[in-house]
Amino acid sequence: MAVPENEQRSAVERFLSALRARGIAERSISTYLGQVRRFIAWYERSLGAFDLAAVTPLDVADYRRSMQERGCKPGTVNLALVALGRFFSWAVEEGLCPANPAAGVKRVPEQVPGPRWLDRKALGALMRAVMRYGTVRDRVLIMLLLHTGLRVSEACGLRVDDVEIRERSGRVRVRHGKGGKYREVPLNVTIRRVLKEYLDSGHPGSEWLFLNRYGERLNERSAERAVRKYARLAGLDRVTVHTLRHTFCKMLVDAGESLDRVAALAGHASLNTTARYTKPSFTDLERAVARLAWE
Repeated sequence: MAVPENEQRSAVERFLSALRARGIAERSISTYLGQVRRFIAWYERSLGAFDLAAVTPLDVADYRRSMQERGCKPGTVNLALVALGRFFSWAVEEGLCPANPAAGVKRVPEQVPGPRWLDRKALGALMRAVMRYGTVRDRVLIMLLLHTGLRVSEACGLRVDDVEIRERSGRVRVRHGKGGKYREVPLNVTIRRVLKEYLDSGHPGSEWLFLNRYGERLNERSAERAVRKYARLAGLDRVTVHTLRHTFCKMLVDAGESLDRVAALAGHASLNTTARYTKPSFTDLERAVARLAWE
């Protein structure tokens, strides 16, 4: 099923229109098109005139190998395979080729990095920045995230009535966690004290626990900006609200808590998610080899 040359030349432009019609983000579209064009350029250098209908799985596999030989990272190679898979799947739907040649080509194994968390030094730097520059609301928000491991959406969605503080105990109710699941997270003495002071003297008076400057419910984006701001002031890179959640889980694992308890507190649906925190960080590995030093 040979495709006329003029139709092949317009295939990429038609693919572009199809992606836009499906509401794909422009950044993703640009990535897909770049990968497809690079494949076509490689095909023409290696095999001659590009024939959309004649591309085989062997051609795609050879392209994958050529990328690896050029030193491309596994993630880059796999991104190319995803883009080609989407392009040829569209071409099959349009009747431009008989089958998707990228469908059966295996991706390159990637080393999945563990979650990023803050070690004690970085955590101390962050908290000093929050205490020095932060508003009362931001100090309470960041302390709550660190001591409960709530997702940012869960923290921003808290109402005052969701917080229960007693003399020797306390809890926070997450009414709509991930997947709509309800859970309760105990509050330790540190965060109970901070929350009590906030509610007694620093809270502006509203059904929502955290408010923006207009007296409305604090949204996730604003909370994220606040965390990034204090991280920058502390000289820390790539710290997000989710980093605080990871730090909570990692501290529990390091303290010897069982994975099922950590999973229940964090609202993980699978223990496989929680088990990521048993993977040593580079700092953990540094400490391990430091014990063998002769000096």
